[in-house]
Amino acid sequence: MDRFERMLTLLRRGQTEHAEQLRAESPAAWLPQWTAGEPLSRALRQAHQLGSMIKAVRLDDTFAWALAGDTVFRTSLTDGVVHRLRLEGRDKFHWDATFAGGTVVAVEDGRLLVWDLTTGKLLLATDPDDVPRRAGGLRSLAVGAGVAVTGTEGGYLLQWDLADGRLLARTAAHGGYVAGVAISTDGTPAVLSFGGEDRWTGTVCFHDLDGLRRTGEVATPEETSCGGWTVLDGQRRAVTVAGSGLLTVWDPTTAVPVAQFSTTVRPSGTLAFAAGGARAVLGESRALRIVDLRDGVVRGTIRTDFTFDVDKIAARGRFVFATQGDSTEGRTNLLELTDPLTQDAKDRPRFLDAVPATIGGRAVVVAVDEDGPYRVHDAADGRELGSVGERTNKHRSVGGRPRLRTVSVGGRDLVLSMSDLVPTVVDPATGDIRTAPRPPMAGPVLSAAATRDGLVAMVDARGTLAVWDAATLTLRASTRIAESLETTSVALGDLHGRTVVLTGAVDGGIRWFDGADLTELPPPGRFAERTGLADHAVNPMRWPGPDAVTALAVAGAAVVSAVGGTVTCADIATGEPSGPALAHPGKVWAVLPAVRDGVPVVATSCADRVLRIWDIATGRTIRAVTLPRPIYRILSVTTEQIIVRDSGYIVAVGPGARLPVHHEAVGGDGTR
Repeated sequence: MDRFERMLTLLRRGQTEHAEQLRAESPAAWLPQWTAGEPLSRALRQAHQLGSMIKAVRLDDTFAWALAGDTVFRTSLTDGVVHRLRLEGRDKFHWDATFAGGTVVAVEDGRLLVWDLTTGKLLLATDPDDVPRRAGGLRSLAVGAGVAVTGTEGGYLLQWDLADGRLLARTAAHGGYVAGVAISTDGTPAVLSFGGEDRWTGTVCFHDLDGLRRTGEVATPEETSCGGWTVLDGQRRAVTVAGSGLLTVWDPTTAVPVAQFSTTVRPSGTLAFAAGGARAVLGESRALRIVDLRDGVVRGTIRTDFTFDVDKIAARGRFVFATQGDSTEGRTNLLELTDPLTQDAKDRPRFLDAVPATIGGRAVVVAVDEDGPYRVHDAADGRELGSVGERTNKHRSVGGRPRLRTVSVGGRDLVLSMSDLVPTVVDPATGDIRTAPRPPMAGPVLSAAATRDGLVAMVDARGTLAVWDAATLTLRASTRIAESLETTSVALGDLHGRTVVLTGAVDGGIRWFDGADLTELPPPGRFAERTGLADHAVNPMRWPGPDAVTALAVAGAAVVSAVGGTVTCADIATGEPSGPALAHPGKVWAVLPAVRDGVPVVATSCADRVLRIWDIATGRTIRAVTLPRPIYRILSVTTEQIIVRDSGYIVAVGPGARLPVHHEAVGGDGTR
């Protein structure tokens, strides 16, 4: 982790004095100035992004291990240095995986695979013909005592010899999908498995490891989310947690619960054990919950910095290693179990979107999270100046993230909030909030929006384009311009005194419409040469695709557009280039035209995590700043700072200057 990231961590914790000490090492560098939004947990020690979905984790005394794709990542607990080991063979999707001694074991649909953790060599691959056809594909996995047990989608348990890959035993254990398997080697080796025919009912089963002889089976009224083995007060116990949060401690010899607690936890992913096995570490949404197995009380809550639910968890000593699920980012957090345990709020505001605005001549940033309200922050130092509106579940219920835009009406900046084709106008100065009546053609998901001169242009995923008057919230015009998922971006501009709407397409083309009635116009000048690919087909699984116009904006007389890793600027009237094409080493995620020191510039964010400011006329890079993650929203660019939204919070970077010291401290020692 470089100095920029360390400063960012300190600022998010409120450790501004420590951050200023780091800034003093190089005061001229562009570094974090302030942050606003969700603070980090005081328990967070390391955060990494491994770039692929994680299927297995392990903690030992010195390293945190993760299997992501076809690579094993070994991260030092002391300095965060990451070592990579590429595994031999094709990069295939693994349904489940686990670390076992000096190996890592994984299951594909029909094979069990074993690799050496020193060399990455593939040691074993079982024969797909050994899996009974009625068992279905391999889905879950546990390893212990020299064997592996796999659960299948058809309800079977299969036992494999890890030395030679022989199928040693098989049994029909559940009526349907085997969601999880765990092996205990404390005493006579035993197997816990859970699954069922549907999400509402299930079974918990116990087997001897030798021959998979069933020793107990219990029907459950709901599905089991996770389970495992521990030793509690000297006795071997199995632990399962249902989707409702019902935690059950089992005596495996009798398959009878010895304790059952209705916890407040709604678990996601796997579980681990801490405090000598007396506490379960569960993932819930984006937080870890530490539950006492003796009384079911939640003893601690540790918030991760994830944007998706917690998935895999490993615990050892005072550390917990957690990964983010449902994402190919490969996000990991190393967290510390402090004494007393951290008591973070489980749910914290994470800004879904933000926009710059001006209130009474003061530059501000207006942001909104899933539940609202709209929070107003000073653009100079990030202080929260107030909030607009009440707490609501509006943004969560629509199923899409709201898009915020600033629109000037009568010399005042208003904020437009949009989740579909229905705009809501927010006055950050007075607190007034108005929502337009819902038109009959409004689709459920907004694809893009743009504002200009009191107007807002919006296009939804179904291909409907609409133009609204922001002052009166009246619909000026609407029409269906494309099929679903074909339009990716929209912009408003002025062409010879006429308001025009530009839309970017998934095939790389740009279409032009009259802003008054949305009549399609012939593209002016050289824009007529820019047409989409004739044989392009929409792929919903890879939308918007490499050929799409992912960003489109009009700044003065220049049309700025981004396709893949290239940003182009052209005169709106002639289509002639306003400067050279701006080539990036990866996909461009965000674009913002601006004027800096009187020079027209464009700020871009690339997949390589670098934020760049370009001189449009010359194509020269004026400034480049490497950020911890790719940025999908650039809010403002001035001589003094650049403000972006980064993974749920707002950060401003700028040249060396004294840091504000009025942020509320949230604890922690400033290390990561």
